[in-house]
Amino acid sequence: MSAAALATLLPDQAIDLTRADENWNAVATPDGWGRHVMDVLGDSTGAVFEDPVLQHLVWIIPPGGADDWPAAPPLNITLYRAGDRLNVPGLNGSRCGTRWLHPPQADWLFTDADALRQVVEGVVGPLNEAADMAPAQVCRFCTTITRDAAVIEVWESINGLRRISYACQTRWRDTGGSTGHLLDLGKPR
Repeated sequence: MSAAALATLLPDQAIDLTRADENWNAVATPDGWGRHVMDVLGDSTGAVFEDPVLQHLVWIIPPGGADDWPAAPPLNITLYRAGDRLNVPGLNGSRCGTRWLHPPQADWLFTDADALRQVVEGVVGPLNEAADMAPAQVCRFCTTITRDAAVIEVWESINGLRRISYACQTRWRDTGGSTGHLLDLGKPR
């Protein structure tokens, strides 16, 4: 990793709109199943930050690292290449919840893009088949990834931030398929 990559990545303030460049690129995944990816990557992940407004996790990767990734619209993966802009938190600050989950370090900035893709595909399936599949959602109760989810709650703030919670079909059936209050699914039956 070059010092130039770290210098062009980190803003001088708590958060700023930053432009990916020839020193670094980024991959964003939905935060729900992205946390599964982060767990599987474990110690091999580089810098990762969370943007709760856009509801995604962002991995910093080497420039050009995801150039061969196919488009996978149902998975809501965003690739940030040179010239693309994204909000990046400063090293010692956060704003509106945007913060580093794994802060960038001089000796460990990048997540290997091939390893990241391999884990993403292990979690949500092959990227080149994603267009033929339903979106991947995470069950709020058992945290499994499902493509057959039921919406259990929609929350929208006054400024338009929207958060949708899902249940897998097993947990949805446990509630009787009700749109009212959910049963305590943690109690043994």
